[in-house]
Amino acid sequence: MAPPTRTGTEQRAARPRGRELLRAVAEGTAGAVGDEFLRSLTRHLAGAFDAKLAFVAESVGPDGRRARFLAGWLDGGPIEEPIEYDTDGQPCALLAEQAVLAVPEALTTRFPADQTAIELGLESYLAVCLRAADGTHLGHLAVLDGRPMEIDDDDIAALRIFAARAAAELERRRQETALQTSRQRIVEIADDERRRFGRDLHDGAQQRLLGVSNLLRVARGTLGDDAQAHDLLEAAGRELAQAHAELRELARGLHPVALSERGLADVLGSLAVHAPVAVDLEITEAPVPDDAALAAYFLVAESLSNAGKHARATSVRVRVAVKGEELHVEVADDGAGGADATAGTGLRGLQDRMHALGGHLSVHSPAGGGTRVSGVMPVGDR
Repeated sequence: MAPPTRTGTEQRAARPRGRELLRAVAEGTAGAVGDEFLRSLTRHLAGAFDAKLAFVAESVGPDGRRARFLAGWLDGGPIEEPIEYDTDGQPCALLAEQAVLAVPEALTTRFPADQTAIELGLESYLAVCLRAADGTHLGHLAVLDGRPMEIDDDDIAALRIFAARAAAELERRRQETALQTSRQRIVEIADDERRRFGRDLHDGAQQRLLGVSNLLRVARGTLGDDAQAHDLLEAAGRELAQAHAELRELARGLHPVALSERGLADVLGSLAVHAPVAVDLEITEAPVPDDAALAAYFLVAESLSNAGKHARATSVRVRVAVKGEELHVEVADDGAGGADATAGTGLRGLQDRMHALGGHLSVHSPAGGGTRVSGVMPVGDR
């Protein structure tokens, strides 16, 4: 249970200062990383400063006019809901231009437009600007209280130390997001090219082969009794049919044109029909975003190909289901096992595709125990 909100008339107990403050917060956050570090930092800063509120906010834009809470601790408990707000009229608006802002008392008198501070009864404020290594404004780390706050150089120095660690975490998050976006964009560009090339094959070379096949049939009807010519045309027809089948498989491997037209379940069903092994299918009928559907298609296609060519499997089970906001794809065969996700380009390419979508791929393939390839991708709002 969260402790009751303190009033401005209560006497402030002695709190750690200088080295003691550093030690208290450092010990409290030791071993924490990522989001857990930010949550732990705000909790222990609030405790060390004996403050009503402590939080880390990320700047939404480079001008610092809008910010988003990443972690916060208020009145003895965490701030669970994400909060995004305009900084105009609030003290944090000044932190885009200065490193530290200290308002030991009369916060709402100095910033009468800060409605949140008024509602929470906040009267003191200490914050440090968070900047990236290149000087980019990332956000701020702040401690606030409902009573006047004793602020000295040691307090500011301690807060700046933890602000540097928080800034490093925010910079890491931004770089991770940028890398994820870059990976996804690379996959999208490659898919666009594959789609274009696949359609060119379908609408160009494949249609020409069909035309030649029709001409061969017409030619056979005009030959009369020339057995040798009939045999030659029959052989040409077989070669043409084989070339058409190989070109169709090539086009399907580049990009399944029918995926956007008929949907994932239909296209996977077609894959199963032409697979070299018996396939047991269980596929969701729920709508799936195009990028996730394409990744699922390639996962199943690659796994079926491997099961027939390398694993000497006799049967394969394919399961595709939407669970919550994730698409789960699993392909399991009864083959020889021993598949190595790092040995070939197929599974490695699938791993890259899954990661670019914010998902992951796992391969379980003990020798003699079959192979199970599983992929999970987000399909909620993105």
